[in-house]
Amino acid sequence: MAQKEKLPEEDIILPYYHGAIMNQDSDQLLVNDGDYMIVMKFNPELNKNQLYLAVRLKKGIRRFEIKRTPNAAKLANKTASNIGKLIDMLIKDVVEIKGERVILKRPIPKGKFQLMHKDVDFKKKLGSGAYGTVYRGRLVKSNTKIAVKKLDTNNDDESLAEMMKEARVMQLYDHPNIVKFYGYIVDDIPYLLVLEYCNGGSVEDKLVEKGEKLSSRSRITYTYHAACGIDYLHKKNCIHRDIAARNCLIHKDIVKIADFGMCRATSVYKVDLNKPTNIRWLAPEVWENGETKANTDIYAFGVMMWEYFEIPYDTPYSAWKGYEVKQKTRGGYRLPTPRGMPPEMEEIMKECWHVDPNERPTAPELKEKLEEAIAKDGNPAGNGIEKSKSQTSNK
Repeated sequence: MAQKEKLPEEDIILPYYHGAIMNQDSDQLLVNDGDYMIVMKFNPELNKNQLYLAVRLKKGIRRFEIKRTPNAAKLANKTASNIGKLIDMLIKDVVEIKGERVILKRPIPKGKFQLMHKDVDFKKKLGSGAYGTVYRGRLVKSNTKIAVKKLDTNNDDESLAEMMKEARVMQLYDHPNIVKFYGYIVDDIPYLLVLEYCNGGSVEDKLVEKGEKLSSRSRITYTYHAACGIDYLHKKNCIHRDIAARNCLIHKDIVKIADFGMCRATSVYKVDLNKPTNIRWLAPEVWENGETKANTDIYAFGVMMWEYFEIPYDTPYSAWKGYEVKQKTRGGYRLPTPRGMPPEMEEIMKECWHVDPNERPTAPELKEKLEEAIAKDGNPAGNGIEKSKSQTSNK
């Protein structure tokens, strides 16, 4: 059951109020002795949010609960009408809280990606994702169209942690073939991620909807755009770990990599083989070593190429259960070439599936091979590719 009582607006608008920021994020911001901020944690027993003063002391970071009523805020022996006035009182003196001497020196303001509910407006539901519902909306100040991911389980620390993992990764990247990240909102419930709105939906939906009407030119274009996005991520030492047609969005006929929930800013990430995910896109060697890397992304990219050219669209290995896919791919089986797939695209796809991960093309090589395939076909993708190249070169 969600909390009904909203937090006081006068607390939320404080520049050093960070809402339900995770401890690991606040710990990185509280650098020096005396650095402080106000944070919020949900108390399931009381079914309400509680506010804390987070401060770095010589012995480490402490979080002291602030007793908040509609008319007062209290901490230690100090009481004021709101938290801002309470902090004004506390910074004047050395205060003893739970046996520790506390000196407040520097308030830590919100970062550029920490938005507030008043910054966004959203109503129209677009669909549902891994941990919430997606809406179309706008940024209030700029009137920019946005997509808003709303966390449906506001009292679930695990879901919030997953949302913040995605936020941490996405704020590192900016590229025309990556869905743009505007920020996250944790000042109060519901918790939100704010992303670029893509007017063309997912590539998977487009493949299903258009079927044979979607030209080979468009399919090649989409493949190239996705490769540009993966190339950018890999150069930033990031593995996506969830490459699939459903996780590529289209905006103004440009494909953008989306859904960074499984993405990790690392070169190697160990997975729990007892809880495998995306088995139909999973490189077979992962079952041996439990490691996902850039070259396992490339394998998944090959499966996605198959998705892009299969007519009518179908889920990879749709006739098999997950354990059958695991057995078959480990034994060397690969998906049959889609009817009508250009030979040069087939060759690239099969290279992505090489049994030796080190023999698969790297992302830069993949991008180059696709450029060669496009040139051989007389650049059928036209302005879509040229626009993406132009935008990429300007970054």
